[in-house]
Amino acid sequence: MNTEKEFHALKDFVRETGTIALKYFDSGNTENELKRDKTVVTKADQEIEAALVGYIQEHFPGDAIVGEEYGEQAGSSGFFWHIDPIDGTDNFLRKIPFFAISIARLGDKPEESFAIVYNPAINQMFYSFSETEGGVYENDRLCTLTPEPLGGKYVISIGRSTKEEWMKPATYALNEALGTKYGRCGAFNCTALEIAYVAANRIDAFLTYGLKSYDWAAGLFLVKATGGAISVFEEGKWRLWTASLKELCSQHGRIIFTSHPQIHPDMLGFIGDPAVWAKKT
Repeated sequence: MNTEKEFHALKDFVRETGTIALKYFDSGNTENELKRDKTVVTKADQEIEAALVGYIQEHFPGDAIVGEEYGEQAGSSGFFWHIDPIDGTDNFLRKIPFFAISIARLGDKPEESFAIVYNPAINQMFYSFSETEGGVYENDRLCTLTPEPLGGKYVISIGRSTKEEWMKPATYALNEALGTKYGRCGAFNCTALEIAYVAANRIDAFLTYGLKSYDWAAGLFLVKATGGAISVFEEGKWRLWTASLKELCSQHGRIIFTSHPQIHPDMLGFIGDPAVWAKKT
């Protein structure tokens, strides 16, 4: 298999699936339903994921798939795809042009792994063909990561679920505390794009807890490819993640923080255990 050729063909196909999203986004169709986990799904989510799954099965037979709408499919190749057909569905439903098609292929080694995060509303595609070399591109522009705060302040974003009682109140407290200390903290409600924006030096740091692997797999691939740092909170402490992204994404719901390496330790020291912040509201 010519993996690089397949990757560029995938980029073209992801752009094609973007037209499905725009068909619904530009229409008056706001039909949706709540899933068992209380998240929203639209026909666009289902149609796009079906198209992506079909493409993977044809061009990458034997790969496993972890998708938001149709669950997990076993594979034999050792590679796992993590697919979110419309990340930021609430934005999409409300006609806010900040949503993305997020897709990542992850293996045990950096070779033949890649990721794409695409916002069809503004034709903005972030992608990388390797975790360790080649960098990250926004369309045709190479992204660079720097530790200096733009405009004299850092921007930190938080993406979370509400599946555990502490998550919602902790977010309120962290938004205020991180914003006060560093400059600005909030949420844009599209995890894949927000993490891609870390890789592109537009958001300085991102904290997530309670979400699924397909929410953050592609974004974290981009951050790693551009030289960013990724840490995971486990067993009461933060640790820098040095294992494969495939292993990181093998478990949903992780507590993860990513940023430029130079600002990483200070921000982690300030955040500590995110759950503790629920007691400060």
